[in-house]
Amino acid sequence: MPYDDLRAFLGRLESEGELARIQVPVDIEHEVGAVTRRALDLGGVERNKALLFERPRGFGIPIAVNVVSTRKRYCLAIDTTPEKFHGQWMERIKRPLEPRIISDGPCKENIRLAEQVNLFDFPHPLWNEKDGSQYITAPCVISKDPDTGARNVGVYRLMVHDGRTTGILMESYRHVRMHQEKARARGERLPVAIAIGVDPAIWIAAVAPFPCGVDELAMAGALRGKPVDLVKCETIPLEVPASAEIVLEGEILPNVMKQEGPFGEFPGYYSGQGERHIIEIKAITHRNSPLYQGSYVGKPPHEDNVMRCLSHEVEILSQCAHQPIRKIRVTEGGCGGFFVIASISKRFEGQGKMVGMSILGTTPPGRWIKNLILVDEDVDPFDWTQVEWAMSTRFQPERDIEVIRDVTGSVLDPSLPDRASMKSSKIIIDATMPATGQFPELAHPKKEVMAMVQKEWEKYGIA
Repeated sequence: MPYDDLRAFLGRLESEGELARIQVPVDIEHEVGAVTRRALDLGGVERNKALLFERPRGFGIPIAVNVVSTRKRYCLAIDTTPEKFHGQWMERIKRPLEPRIISDGPCKENIRLAEQVNLFDFPHPLWNEKDGSQYITAPCVISKDPDTGARNVGVYRLMVHDGRTTGILMESYRHVRMHQEKARARGERLPVAIAIGVDPAIWIAAVAPFPCGVDELAMAGALRGKPVDLVKCETIPLEVPASAEIVLEGEILPNVMKQEGPFGEFPGYYSGQGERHIIEIKAITHRNSPLYQGSYVGKPPHEDNVMRCLSHEVEILSQCAHQPIRKIRVTEGGCGGFFVIASISKRFEGQGKMVGMSILGTTPPGRWIKNLILVDEDVDPFDWTQVEWAMSTRFQPERDIEVIRDVTGSVLDPSLPDRASMKSSKIIIDATMPATGQFPELAHPKKEVMAMVQKEWEKYGIA
C-alpha cells in the first residue's frame, strides 16, 4: 500500500527494525556527516540503518538520512522485495498514474514570503570537510518545459549560498538544464519548486533515468499504486507534492552565475569549483513540526549510489528486452553506475560481447558504465564469489576482453583523462563458457538427491 508521506514510511521502517533514532544533540556542521559515514561503514551495503537525528543542535527540526540506502528499504518504499523488484517495476511503469491537483495540503500549513524567507532556518548539513558550503542533497527539483509544459522532477545538488539563494549543478544533458536553456533563450527566469521530505516513491522516481518528457510524478503514482496529490505553489506556476515536509519556490536566473563547490560527490572524491547557475528563492512553505531529509554523498556505500543502482538495472532490462539477459547488477561499490555484472543465456559464440555492446550503446545508463562483466545464467551477479569463479575458470584475458576507446563517460569520474571532453574508455569482460567446443563438465551432486535435500532441508537442523 502507498505511504501518505515520509513520516508514514519512517514509521514502517521503525516497525521493521530499520530505523535508528539519535537522541543526543548533534551539530549539523560535520557531525551529522561523520555519524552517517560511520553508520554506513559499519553497516555496509545491506545492514546499515536509516537514521533520524532528533536534536540537531540549534534546530527543532529532525533530520532523516539513509532512508533508502539498502535494497531492502528501497523496495519497501514501493511495496516490493529485492527478488521481485525488476519485474514489478517494469510492469508498473507501463501504467503511469497522472497526479491529482487538490486545493490544500499539509505542505501549506506554514507559508513564508518575502522577508520571511530564510534558508538558514532549516538544518542543511555540512556533510564533508571541504564542501564549499551547506548542501541540500535530497531535493526533488520540479520544473516544466517552457514550450510544451511537460513536467520534470530530478535530484540535483543545491549549494546554500545565503538565506535566499542556492547554486545548482545541472549538466547539459540534464532535463532541468534543457528547460532552463529554453527559458534563457527568451530572456526569462525558469520557475522551479524544490520539495524536501516526500513519499519515497516520489524521490525514487525523481532519481530514475526516465526519458525527457516523461512525468516522474506520474511514474511515482505507478510505482506506489496511487496518484500523487499535488497543490499549487504560492508564487510560481508549478505544483508540488501536497504532503512534502518543506517546499522552496524559486526561479533559476537566466544569466547569473556564482562559484559553486567543491562538493564530496558519489564516486567518493571532491568535485571542483565552477561558475554555476543560481536559484533565487521566493517563498518557503512547510508542515507544522517539519522533518528535514538529507542524503550523505561520498565514498560507497551510500544512499545515492543504491538508488542509482536499482533504477539503472531496470532501465537496462527495459531497453535490452530483446537480449537474453537473465539478471543484472549495477554494483554499489561501482558508484551506482560504473561497474555492471550481467548474467545471460548464451546460445552462440560472440553473443556475450554483443549483449555487452547493446548495454553500453543503447541504454541511458550505458554512458556511465566503465566496467561490464558478462557471466552465464548459472552464475548469480549478486554473489561476488560466483563471479570470481566465472572470471577464474571461464575467462581468458587475450580472448575475452574488449576495450572501447573515446566514448562518453561521466564528468564526475575522477579517472577521466580529460574532464572537459568527458571522453572515457570502457571494457567488456566476457566470462561466459564457450558455446561450442570442449569444456569440462560442471561438478555437482546428483540432481535427484539435491532436490530431495532441498525439499527436506529442515530435518538437517542447519539454520
